[in-house]
Amino acid sequence: MSKKKNSTKETILTGPNIYRDKRGNAIYYDKKKNVAYKISPDKEGTFKTLQLRYVLVFIAFIIFYILFKLNLFISIGICLAIGALIEYKYRTFLRNLPQSVGFTRKDKVKPIDQMIETPINGLLLRMFLYFALAILLVVNTFVSENVNGNVALQVVSYIVAVIAGYIGYKYLTLIIRKKSNKDA
Repeated sequence: MSKKKNSTKETILTGPNIYRDKRGNAIYYDKKKNVAYKISPDKEGTFKTLQLRYVLVFIAFIIFYILFKLNLFISIGICLAIGALIEYKYRTFLRNLPQSVGFTRKDKVKPIDQMIETPINGLLLRMFLYFALAILLVVNTFVSENVNGNVALQVVSYIVAVIAGYIGYKYLTLIIRKKSNKDA
C-alpha cells in the first residue's frame, strides 16, 4: 500500500488550466466561470481520467466501429451516450470539489515538470512504446482488412503514427538532455 502512495506522489497533475497554489495543491481553474477547484491528492487520478473524456469517447468509437463492426450511426449513438455520461460525471466531480472565486494564476504546472522528475528507465520505456505505436500503426494499414480498404482510416493512422513518432522523439531528446546534465 505504501508503494501506491509513493507512486501517486511522484506524478504531477498537469494540463490546461492546472496551477499550484502557495501550499502546492493542484488547482483547476475554469476561465469561463472564473472558479478555481482545489483537487486533493487522492482525487487527482479521477480528475486525470475525466480530463481525458473526449479521448475516451473517441477510443470507444474506434472500438465499436472497427473492432465490433457496428453500423456507423449505432457507434456514434453509443459514443454520444457514453460522452454524455462521462461529461455528467466530470461536472458532478467538479461540483463536489472545494471551490473559490478570484483565484490568482501564478504557477502553471507544465508536463515537462513531470518528465524531468521521471527516471531515465521510465523515459526509455515511454520512448520505446511511442515508437512502437508509430510503427505498428503504419504496419496495421497494410495488414488489417478493416483499415487497408478505408482511405480515411489510413490517413488517421498515418497522422497518429506521426504524432506518436514525434512524442517518441521528444522523449529521446529529453533522455539525451537528462544524461548530458547527469554526466556534467
